[in-house]
Amino acid sequence: MKLKIISCKTLKNYLGRKDVLLLDLREKSSYDATHYAGAIWVDWENLEKEVDRLLSAAEEPIQWIILYCDHGNISLVSARDLARHGYQVMSLGGGYEYCSTNNTNQNRNSYQSSPTSPSK
Repeated sequence: MKLKIISCKTLKNYLGRKDVLLLDLREKSSYDATHYAGAIWVDWENLEKEVDRLLSAAEEPIQWIILYCDHGNISLVSARDLARHGYQVMSLGGGYEYCSTNNTNQNRNSYQSSPTSPSK
């Protein structure tokens, strides 16, 4: 079981890496409005059912799964559950709202609008 809670600043070090699976657990409409570049939207209630499919669809072997939600609560609980199943997972402390509000710790290019979601 490997679970870490990471800061907005630490997240920046993982964005764009092919060995990281970045999952957005917020409402689909929030994801559609804006999200971190490279993030994939997943309904948090189906995460445990979807995670293996998402990992197998990755271009390269995944070292870490990073989860984020609005305020960090859902991602933390989901990360705990995935870690219990043996996944190496991180949760963004404070969530997307905190990091986007305090974006002095973030690179503005880390955000993406008008995304396309992979089909299931």
